[in-house]
Amino acid sequence: MAVQATRQRKLWNMLKQWWARQSRRRKLALAATIPALLVLLAWSLLPAVRAYTLVRNNRSQAAPNPAQAGIPVQNVSFAASDGVRLAGWLAIASPRAPTIILVHGFKGSRVDMLPWARFLYAAGYNVLLFDDRGCGQSDGWGIALGAREQDDVIGAVRYLQGRKDLTKKRFGALGISLGAGIVLLAAAREPALAAVVADSAWTDEHAQLDRMGSVPAGRFALPVLPYEPALVDWLIGARLEDTRPLAVIGQIAPRAVFLIHSADDKNATTPLSGEAQLYAAAGAPKQQWIAPSGGHTGALAAHTAEYEQRVLAFFAQYLGAA
Repeated sequence: MAVQATRQRKLWNMLKQWWARQSRRRKLALAATIPALLVLLAWSLLPAVRAYTLVRNNRSQAAPNPAQAGIPVQNVSFAASDGVRLAGWLAIASPRAPTIILVHGFKGSRVDMLPWARFLYAAGYNVLLFDDRGCGQSDGWGIALGAREQDDVIGAVRYLQGRKDLTKKRFGALGISLGAGIVLLAAAREPALAAVVADSAWTDEHAQLDRMGSVPAGRFALPVLPYEPALVDWLIGARLEDTRPLAVIGQIAPRAVFLIHSADDKNATTPLSGEAQLYAAAGAPKQQWIAPSGGHTGALAAHTAEYEQRVLAFFAQYLGAA
């Protein structure tokens, strides 16, 4: 420690001596240059900071209390299809009932899906709520913006298929916001998902990618270095540009799709025009409901009775009555 301190003092003395030898004009020039260099450094690092912030999820370390669920849930843990450990709750209404997998939105958790779980369970369906990777109590330091979470849903299906206490192996899924796109991506790959409901779904990640080219500066957009998309891809381990529910929704048929959207959804990533594109690309059987109000993912709260009736009728038709 003493040797290190001595070296630091010598370095500091050398810097002071060098500074003392500089002319006044040079000192002023250097003093004026340093702030500009700091601004340039901050501008060059901005895409990295934004990419990290987008993917990183600062979550609570406290496990949710099953007593708050309002339905009899049991703690479960299972692996995504790529091996990531996931944590969740399973509520079994009947071993002979179909099971609905619920998928939350951006940086959310299983608790967000309790309003959906409660009415589905009350109708007699089993429900599995879980934390996506990087969320809640599941493993992963950050989220994958939909590019990898489809493996979480497929892992949930395989986990349920392996449970001996569930004698009816009929599965559906319901996702909201980011989770809506995730269930569409998962259903295109997993034939065991017989019916999916996507509430406030997105078509692709172009809205997210387009924002990475600049940063708002008052009324203007300041261009930034174009490495943020590549950095995000590296952080999530997948190509965000290739994550496109619109490109695969047609592969779900002949299994059923139900799209729900609010007419007043103002979220930039889930415009109503995107729902129209998804519905046009989906194969039969398909349904859609444009709720007159509710905003982003708010149709259930705004039109509770109609929302529940429509979803339950859809699952009863394509999964069988609970």
